Amino acid sequence: MGPRALRPGAPLHAEPKETLPLNSYRALLSSASVRRQAATGLLGQLTQGAAAIGIILVVRASSGSLALAGGVSAALWVTGALARPLQGRLIDGSRPRALLAGCAVTHALALAAIVELSDAGAPGIALLAAGALAGASLPPISTSMRVEWSRVCGPDELPAAYSLVYLTQQLAVLTGPLVLAAVTAASSASLALLTIAVMSGAGALGYAASLPPPQPHVRGHTGRTPGLIVLRFHELRVILVVALLVGAVIGALEVAAPTIASQHHAPAAAGLLIGSLSVGGILGAALYARRRGRAQAAARPLVLLSLIAIAVASMIAADGLVVAGAMFLLVGVALNPLLTTFSLLVDGHVPAHAAGEAFGWLSTGFAGGGGLASLLAAVAAQHQNSPQGALIVAAGAAVAGTAVAALARRTLRVTAP
Repeated sequence: MGPRALRPGAPLHAEPKETLPLNSYRALLSSASVRRQAATGLLGQLTQGAAAIGIILVVRASSGSLALAGGVSAALWVTGALARPLQGRLIDGSRPRALLAGCAVTHALALAAIVELSDAGAPGIALLAAGALAGASLPPISTSMRVEWSRVCGPDELPAAYSLVYLTQQLAVLTGPLVLAAVTAASSASLALLTIAVMSGAGALGYAASLPPPQPHVRGHTGRTPGLIVLRFHELRVILVVALLVGAVIGALEVAAPTIASQHHAPAAAGLLIGSLSVGGILGAALYARRRGRAQAAARPLVLLSLIAIAVASMIAADGLVVAGAMFLLVGVALNPLLTTFSLLVDGHVPAHAAGEAFGWLSTGFAGGGGLASLLAAVAAQHQNSPQGALIVAAGAAVAGTAVAALARRTLRVTAP
């Protein structure tokens, strides 16, 4: 592929670069640096699936309040959402290693503080502050991966690369809750959350060390990007609305999982339900990885969000852990292709030199929606004293996302390169 001139709205891979002839995960993982980053990045993201569940179990057990537990979890989501664009700008500015190392240490310490404050019966405001710090310092590993890996991929191979980013994340989301469930069953939720915090911090430090040295002129950019430049693109704003609603579905389901498990007198099953979501994501990734190019990407969210809406609605009417696990699995099958498609749409509508910030805003959409829905779902579940309230929040977000995706198909259309 020959060099192309950089222009506003050009895809993220538009700058001159050496590309790899990728057509599968195996080819991408033939790179030793990618293998190291995938392995350490997986470990560094363990808290993304387990932290919210662990916080709910720990805070609820000590305070007796599901609303407070949901509030602390929401604080983590929301401050994480607010921090992502700034973190992305620092990644664009070729300073990812120091950023990731600092976040790794701070995030682990903040989670440990939640455990200690809960055990000490500290005021709710202290727990909320610790949750906010844990979210603000959540290491931006997936954002960094998308920026790093897009530099070695041609346009046809971006689906496999972006799908691998989310596959790594989903493997972490699968592993984290399983570790959490195992330690909770063997000891306590407090020790489980501490274990996850230590493992994640070590992984994020390892990922930071695996990154290449700073390259000030990487990605064809020689000057500073004006603040909020990516939000000037109407297409990105539409993508962020849909991403916020998808995040709301996941945030509500993360509250529903422990409440469903508690309803069936099996609190350790909460991790297994979230694990089912990730197993589905792995299956979805396997089905999606060989797709090539960005063409028709705008049509996929409609189908995938419809599938998610059907699965969540089914959980409202059905009962039993097995049925819930099957529906969590179905949501996961649609999730990897959906998140990969969002990355492809961002790639097709945002300038190359703002890659990190653009993907940071995408994470903001997911995390912001997840945080708000986590709080709403926790209040609804406590009010009804059942998981149905949380599931209704998730179903409503899925239906709304489907409607927006249907209306936005023309706006988000991307021409194949």
